[in-house]
Amino acid sequence: MKKLLFILCLLFSLNANSQCVSNQSFVISTPGPYSPGQVIAVDYTLGTFTQLNVNWIIAFQINLGAGWTNLIPLIAPGNPGGSTGYWIWDLQNTYPSGLNFGPGWRFVNTGWNPDWGTASTGPFTMRFRVTVGPTCTPDNLLISMNVFGDCLTGGWNNGSCCSDPAYQIYNGNVQVVTPITSNINHY
Repeated sequence: MKKLLFILCLLFSLNANSQCVSNQSFVISTPGPYSPGQVIAVDYTLGTFTQLNVNWIIAFQINLGAGWTNLIPLIAPGNPGGSTGYWIWDLQNTYPSGLNFGPGWRFVNTGWNPDWGTASTGPFTMRFRVTVGPTCTPDNLLISMNVFGDCLTGGWNNGSCCSDPAYQIYNGNVQVVTPITSNINHY
């Protein structure tokens, strides 16, 4: 029984680890729960991108629940020691592999191949702002981040691609405040 439990725990821990991304962290300007109209800023940092099979980082996609609105990019990721190019904010982009990306930042490589990412391994820090939309229902306020390498986008093909799960930043619902009214008097 102990051996079975050990094997199950080992398999779970191997599956839970990311292939290429590590040391992810975030800071939210105001802790939740959130009500309609609240505005928050999120700082996200990817500490290291491991270049599995020379798979270079190419995009950071922000995933938002239906309760968020007004996504604004504030600070783009850096490119420490990376390839010639720049990060661009994009609401939607379809890569050569058919991967539908956005919203978020994607890297435009101006030195080699525009479909390649950057050779930088990090760290990458970025900031964005979101607003809780007007609602009277407890809408989903999920915030997560996907990190993509150029192998997934079709820019590079050299064996195994990184397929890291989305990194969860926040998971909650809109806190709806029910208005309190006084009794109606019919005199």
